[in-house]
Amino acid sequence: MAVKVVRVQPGSIACELGIRPGHKLLRINGEDVRDYLDFLFLSSDGYLEVEVETEDGIYIFEVEREEEPLGIEVEQIKPKRCRCRCIFCFMDQMPKGLRPSLYLKDDDYRLSFLYGNYITLVGMKEEDYQRIGKQRLSPLYVSVHATDPEVRAFIMGNEEAAYIMDGLKRLCGMGIKVHAQIVVCPGINDGEVLRKTVMDLAELYPGVLSVAVVPVGLTKYRKGLYPLKGVGIKEAQKVLDIIVPMGEVFLKELGTRFVFPADEFFIKAGRPIPPLDFYEGLYQLEDGVGMIASFLAKLTSLNKDLPYTFVTGCAFTPFLREALKLAGARGFEVIAVENRFFGKSVDVAGLLVGEDIVSALRKNNGKKAFVISDVLLNEDRLTIDDMKPEAIEKLVGTRCVVVPFEPDGFWETVTFL
Repeated sequence: MAVKVVRVQPGSIACELGIRPGHKLLRINGEDVRDYLDFLFLSSDGYLEVEVETEDGIYIFEVEREEEPLGIEVEQIKPKRCRCRCIFCFMDQMPKGLRPSLYLKDDDYRLSFLYGNYITLVGMKEEDYQRIGKQRLSPLYVSVHATDPEVRAFIMGNEEAAYIMDGLKRLCGMGIKVHAQIVVCPGINDGEVLRKTVMDLAELYPGVLSVAVVPVGLTKYRKGLYPLKGVGIKEAQKVLDIIVPMGEVFLKELGTRFVFPADEFFIKAGRPIPPLDFYEGLYQLEDGVGMIASFLAKLTSLNKDLPYTFVTGCAFTPFLREALKLAGARGFEVIAVENRFFGKSVDVAGLLVGEDIVSALRKNNGKKAFVISDVLLNEDRLTIDDMKPEAIEKLVGTRCVVVPFEPDGFWETVTFL
């Protein structure tokens, strides 16, 4: 087992020791370095014995330090692939021809711990549970969807997925905390199935710390896939009528609401977004749970002219417009971009593509600079259809400003526009 060094910071400890890109880290303090996660854990001590394989042989370096890092970057984790065929999987609903990374279905507890990715627990081996317990990889994020074995196996397209409660009990028994997710597919895991799922998970509290309930996302690219029904007004209302009262009961009995509906349910049902304290610790913010309340709670007094066009998805448009008004901004516009790429039912900002933004701006914008959120961009500053902000600028003919998705960063950036 070994991890390859991909970068060494000039002047760092590793550089002075002669460690170079391409060398392999074999062991630290006698422990095998299997991946990036091991490297993070093992390299945190003040005294290190670092065993490195170079082109000239294997060397052991002794390092004593205080807070100075080694100055090494190692290769990223090669994720384990998902073995399920979920009937709602978003990656099965994308058009062909996009960059390969968008079609990668990972199901890796290491990425769940590091980045909050949701995992199924399907295919977990004894050695995986042992490592999770030894390294205290907590919290983990688990896609549950249903605790009824038959329903879960159907939803996830894999008989091995049936008994999710066994895996959750194993994790909770080791002291690992879990944030669970339920994707509601109308007619399949809503109604009494949903109620039972939440009740089963509540029995594992505080091992299971929170449950996020989110609506199924459907694109126009579902030819040949299971015929799912989307969440409309009535479906959203029914989910809220189950989840919100359950949360009130849990608040009295457990001291937490425990189960939290995604913002999209309130929007679709035509009901007010709850205040920020409803969402407690914002445990699953990036799953769209409490995002709008958090954004509104961070509102900053602008009280100035803001001659910019803000570009966002249809769902968030009224909230952004109202927030800017309450902040005292003047002269701005907010454009709701219809998602023609994935289909009208996909109305969140994070799935907008460059082509649709360009089309909306050409149609509705004058010569104002326009503002987009960094939630649209990956680490290479590319939209889903591989457009950079500079390319959108060139096609539209006006300046683009990228603002943080995170509420504090958004308001701070807008303050200085």
